[in-house]
Amino acid sequence: MNKQLRLIVVLAVVVNIAIAGWLLLQPDDGTSDQSPADKVTPLFKDTTMESARYDLSDQAATLNIILISMDALRWDRTGVSGNPDGLTPNLDQFAEEAVVFHDATSASPWTLPSHMSVWTGRWPSVHRVTNKLRPLSGGQMVETSLSAGIETYPDLLIRSGRKAAGFTGGAGVQGKYGFGRDFETYLDDRYFGGLDYSIPPALQWLKNHTDTPLFLFLHGYDVHGQYDLPKSQVDAIADYDGTLDGSKGEQAKLREKGLENIKDPGDPAHLHGTLNEADTAFLAKVYDGKVRLADERVGAFISQLKALGLYDRSIIILMSDHGDEFMEHGGLDHGATLYQEQLRVAMMIRFPGFGRRHDIRTPVRTVDLFPTVFDTLGLDGPRNVDGKSLLPLMRGEKLDLPVMAETDYRLFVHHRMRREGQYKLILDLLDGKRELYDLAADPGETRDLSSGDPRRTYEMEQALRKWMDASKTNPQDYLGLEETPISIF
Repeated sequence: MNKQLRLIVVLAVVVNIAIAGWLLLQPDDGTSDQSPADKVTPLFKDTTMESARYDLSDQAATLNIILISMDALRWDRTGVSGNPDGLTPNLDQFAEEAVVFHDATSASPWTLPSHMSVWTGRWPSVHRVTNKLRPLSGGQMVETSLSAGIETYPDLLIRSGRKAAGFTGGAGVQGKYGFGRDFETYLDDRYFGGLDYSIPPALQWLKNHTDTPLFLFLHGYDVHGQYDLPKSQVDAIADYDGTLDGSKGEQAKLREKGLENIKDPGDPAHLHGTLNEADTAFLAKVYDGKVRLADERVGAFISQLKALGLYDRSIIILMSDHGDEFMEHGGLDHGATLYQEQLRVAMMIRFPGFGRRHDIRTPVRTVDLFPTVFDTLGLDGPRNVDGKSLLPLMRGEKLDLPVMAETDYRLFVHHRMRREGQYKLILDLLDGKRELYDLAADPGETRDLSSGDPRRTYEMEQALRKWMDASKTNPQDYLGLEETPISIF
C-alpha cells in the first residue's frame, strides 16, 4: 500500500473512532429508537476500510498461489448458487472465506481454449489455442501449441522466483499445449484423470516445498463425461429402468452422435429422438454423483493445505473451466454451443487475511482471474491482455466489462457471443444466424428475441464484429465454410 493510501486509511479510522466516542457519550433524550451501539455499528462495517482491502503487495514475494480447476463443473450445481441438493458442502464452506463471483463466464465452453485463456488472460482467438489440432493447406493438420511469443501469468510467477508445479488430468491441459512451460514438474500422463490421481503427488510435492514461494495448478476431470462414476454409485440411482449405463464410453458415443447430426453449416449438434426425459434425468443424476465425489476430494485437499500450514499463506483460486449440457438445448456434453449451462462457471478466490465471504454479482470473466491476483500483489502482468483486474469490484466500485465467449469446437462449429448486462447475443459464423436472449427474464435461453428487438440485435452484432476485427477474425471467411472435423477430443 502506498504512503498516501495508508495516510487516508489512518485518517479515516481516527475520524471514525472520534465520531464513535462522541456518539457513545451523547445522553439519551428518549426520542430515538437506536441504542448507542446501534448508532456506532455502521462506522465499523467492512466498507469502512474498503479502499485498503485486498492489498497484499507487502507479501508479494512470499505468498503462494494455488489454482484448483474442477473441470466441467456447472455453476448451478454448487450450493453457493442456491442449489438445494447439498452436492458441494466443501466448496460452500470454502466460499464462506472467499470472494465469490456469482456471474462468471468462461471464455470458451471446453477445456483447452478455456484454460489457456485463464493462463494468458487473452481470448481464444487471440492466443489461438482453439483446438488440439490446427489445419494446414492440403488437408493436413498439426498439433497446436501456444506461441513462444505469448507471455503467460505462470511464466511471470516462475520468473518472480516461485517454484511451479502442475498436477492434472491431462487431455486438454497437457503440458505440450503450452501449460507446462518452465514448470519444475507437470503431471499430465493420464487422459481424463481425476483428482484421485492428481492430488496425492500434488500433496507430496507440497510437503517438499513448504518453505519456498510456489505456484501450484491442481486439476481433475472428476465431473467430466469422460470420467466414470463408481459403478456402485451408478447402480444406486433410483427410478430409472432405461438402457443407459452412464459410462464414459457411452457418453463419448452419444456426444459424437450429436455432432454427426450436423449435416450443413449452421446446423446444431443434437440428440433429439435419441434421449428421452428419463434418459436425460438419469445422466444428470450420474453427473451430480460426480460433483459430490469431486467436492469430497477438493475438501480433503483443502484440509491437507491447512495441515501443512499452507492454507493461510496462499491465495487460493477455485474455478471451473466450463459447464455441461443435459438436453437444455438439444445436446449433451459441451463445446458446441455458447449457452449458459456451458459458459457459467464457479469462480472463487480466497485471500489470506480476508476470511469472510464477499459476494460479487456483477458479470465477470475467467480471463480476469490472474489479472486480479496480480493486482492484489502489486505485480505487473503480461502486456496487452484482455483480462482486467476485478479489484475495483472487490473494493465496492463499479466495473462494466464486456463479456465475450467463443468456440470453434473441433471445427464442427464456429460461434461467438457478446453479453451486455442482461442481454446476450450469440452469432453463428457459419450461417449468420443471430440469437438474442434476456437472461434476467429468460435465464434458460428459451425465447430468442432477435426478430422482436432488431435494433438491439444489430447494435450488439456490430460490437461483436468490431471485437472480432480487433483479433483479425473476419466473419465473412466462415459463411458456408465446410471443414474436415477434428476427431480427437
